[in-house]
Amino acid sequence: MYLNIESGPLFGIFHGASPSMPPGTAVLICPPWGWDEVTTYRSRRAWAEHLADTGHPSLRIDLPGAGDSAGSPSDPARLGAWTEAIVAATTWLRDTTGARVAVIGLGLGGLIASLALADGAPIDDLVLWASPARGRSFLREQRAFAKFQSSGYGATGTADTTLPDGWLEVGGFVLSAETISAIERIEVGEAGFGGLQRAMLMARDGIPTDGRLHTALERGGVAVTVGSGTGWGAMCFNVEHYQPPLEVFGRVNAWLEAAPAALSPSAPPRKPAGPPTGDHGDFLVDGSRIRETPIGHDGTLEGSVGLLAEPWSEPRADLCAIFLNAGAIRRIGPNRMWVEAGRRWAARRVPTLRVDFVGIGDADGDAGVYVDVGRFYTPDLGEQVTAIIDALESRGVGQRFVLIGLCSGAYWAFNTAAADDRVVAAVLLNPRALVWDPALEAHRDARLARRAMQPYSWRRILRGEVKAARLLRIGRAMALQPWRGLLRIPGRLRHRRRADPQTVKLERTLDQLRDSRTRVVVAFSGDEAVRHELERDGIIARIDRWPNVVMEDLPARDHTVRPIAAQNAVHDLIDRELSALIE
Repeated sequence: MYLNIESGPLFGIFHGASPSMPPGTAVLICPPWGWDEVTTYRSRRAWAEHLADTGHPSLRIDLPGAGDSAGSPSDPARLGAWTEAIVAATTWLRDTTGARVAVIGLGLGGLIASLALADGAPIDDLVLWASPARGRSFLREQRAFAKFQSSGYGATGTADTTLPDGWLEVGGFVLSAETISAIERIEVGEAGFGGLQRAMLMARDGIPTDGRLHTALERGGVAVTVGSGTGWGAMCFNVEHYQPPLEVFGRVNAWLEAAPAALSPSAPPRKPAGPPTGDHGDFLVDGSRIRETPIGHDGTLEGSVGLLAEPWSEPRADLCAIFLNAGAIRRIGPNRMWVEAGRRWAARRVPTLRVDFVGIGDADGDAGVYVDVGRFYTPDLGEQVTAIIDALESRGVGQRFVLIGLCSGAYWAFNTAAADDRVVAAVLLNPRALVWDPALEAHRDARLARRAMQPYSWRRILRGEVKAARLLRIGRAMALQPWRGLLRIPGRLRHRRRADPQTVKLERTLDQLRDSRTRVVVAFSGDEAVRHELERDGIIARIDRWPNVVMEDLPARDHTVRPIAAQNAVHDLIDRELSALIE
């Protein structure tokens, strides 16, 4: 569903309460900011489902400029738009359900929910998890993260210099100077707490709650409960390692069920919510109108779901761009790039689809299976891509298709393009594999451990140029391999490469793509394993054999292209390829 607010359509998903349960408090879940917003998405979905199953109708939203809502982080007045979104969502919940309204605010989402009270948000109960009392505290933490990361993935080992003055980039997500200034001035409770009756403050894995927050709430006449918030770190750790905080779910449920029956006497909101627009959202992008529609919830995409962005007016191109999941990152893509590129090209009359495979984002299925990286490469995902193309073709969305993916999404773009002549181009960003072998990671770890013994590698480690995750892989490989066997592995690998069936299969796939004249662009960031393997196997040296294949370098050295310079390069690459296909 979408709510019409001043900053544009606000994307949300409503979970109606189970009719078999007594009616309870309606709940709005407000997301955290940045990478935490990405990693917690599936857990927030599970939380909303849990609440609905226990009688609490629940709404999840994406804040303006984030997720699938309208806008950009660079737009002006972000703080006002975020506050307006929470006022609109809570007002809609109160009007729709007639029940008490609670807000679960995570990180920055909790800070914004506290502000929305002064703007008339009808919030009776407020749960704050990992939320500070001051905007300065939030920014101090984000700046620390930014400083820590700056040498890890920059183009030259230094901080990204492509941002405007005063902006902040953390994990590929940005805050403008104006937004930073607005957040910096936030003091929870300074403007009062409206009609708020109760608040629950939860610590973050042993980090105590902000005492100033507790004091401000009590001074405002709010009944405060403090609870344990064990599970925040696991929930935010990694998008592939889905670990919903089930203990917290139960604790919050018990607190909600202890609420009094009476509603808070809140003031009318300053900006009433508009009605939901139903099953679509209308956006203004670069002066052109586009419409986004959720598809696949009827099962037509083999379990996948997605958001289809189309131009309002005709004529439209006969080309459709499909953006595939990057690992377990939902349909918004890495750093929200799929949203930005998809809407930009819908405004240029090229329909686009952003996809969630089974168990990812808002698609049903077991999200826990993706802790095993091999599950990203099972044939059923390829069947889902084919079903998506079939459905789009039958809807008349397009006759030609371009597939765009990062990591495992790049793998499926490559292999589907070879198998389906409706695919005329594939854009592959940092593929983790082009041909999947269940033993691939073990072979890579063995080579990694061997390379780690070289003086050059130790110099890189000492200079801090090797990421912590990679150091863990090196250590694991060293621990698992007896030294003699480890030293013999490269020799066995060299012998194996003389007739490597994986290389033979890759060359055969490349030949198919060449013979069908399917364009393939492969872009790499720095020290990518697939790039090394293509060099090792002689593919790059013989690239002239496949004139349809282009290889490009991306700035910086980050797999998920978090540096802004890398994001800009990806957008330029996508624009260039799609422009060539519609000329």
